[in-house]
Amino acid sequence: MASIDDREVRAFAADLRRAPQRVVDKVPGIIKKGAVEVKKQMVEEMGSSFWFKGAKPSISFDILDGGFTAEIGPVSGPGGMAGDLASLAYFGGSSGGGGTVPDPVGALNADAPRMEKALADILGDSL
Repeated sequence: MASIDDREVRAFAADLRRAPQRVVDKVPGIIKKGAVEVKKQMVEEMGSSFWFKGAKPSISFDILDGGFTAEIGPVSGPGGMAGDLASLAYFGGSSGGGGTVPDPVGALNADAPRMEKALADILGDSL
C-alpha cells in the first residue's frame, strides 16, 4: 500500500476548499473523525510498549486550517517529559534505544481508506 504524501494531502485540501459549500461544510467532521481514529491507534500502539506506555497521554491532535487538516502526535506538556518520551519511542535517540513503537504514518495509512471513502461519498453526493 502506498503511503500518504503530505503534498498530496495539502493539494487535496486546497481542491476541497473550491468545492460547493455543502461539501466544504462536511469536510471538518470527516477530518476530525480521522484524527480521532489515528490518535486512537497511536495511543494503542504506545500503550503496548513496556518501556514507553507512560507516553500515551502525550498523544493528541489539533484541527487546523479551518478544519481541513489535522496535526496528530505527541506534545510536550508541563515538564515536557511525556512528549520527549514519545519521540524516543518513535525515533530513538542519538545514542540508540527506542524506535520500537510503530511509525505514526502507519496509523494514518490504516485510516486513509475510510477517509477517502467518506470524502468521495460527499463529493459524489454533490454531483
